[in-house]
Amino acid sequence: MKSEYPFHTAFLFLFMAVVGVRLYYHGFADAASGVRQHMKGEGSFRVIRICLGGPLFAAFIAYMIWPPWMAWSQLPMDPNVRWLGVPFGIACFFMLRWVHRHLSRNFTGTVQIRPQGHVVTTGPYRYIRHPMYIAFLLLTASIFFLTANWFLGGGILVIFLMVMFVRLSIEERALEAAYGEEYRKYKAKTGAFFPRIF
Repeated sequence: MKSEYPFHTAFLFLFMAVVGVRLYYHGFADAASGVRQHMKGEGSFRVIRICLGGPLFAAFIAYMIWPPWMAWSQLPMDPNVRWLGVPFGIACFFMLRWVHRHLSRNFTGTVQIRPQGHVVTTGPYRYIRHPMYIAFLLLTASIFFLTANWFLGGGILVIFLMVMFVRLSIEERALEAAYGEEYRKYKAKTGAFFPRIF
């Protein structure tokens, strides 16, 4: 299990970097808008997130404290392949910072519209409507390779896909309700995850 610790260390650095970015911009947006983040409007997704996210969060804590606790779901992955998690993690960190910098005071980790918010059309939002999802897809790939663990990697992928396919429509309806024609025009010009070529 000694061979696990270089990957474990890389995972901890990734975890601290991602959490650091999220907490900084979460606090900044709360302070700048004068409104704390809440989970109203998330509907049944709130229950799903707690039911699935709780056990997965516990598993991540177990891996962070002592990796052998998660050895039961370890995959026999070549160490050279596992190091692919590092470039994915670095790409995730920079993508996340880029997204947050342009969202600024509009950021929430939930379906919530900040007071005096606006449709963000700069940075990555100039090309796609949901660049945050791309950042989290990179994070999912990084976690999968660094941990080489089917429960951790698969669990985060399942939650990511549920967010994509369940919450995305809720999010877009909320944005249309808040910004009306401005958001509909923006939506017509941009792709959800990939830039529109034509």
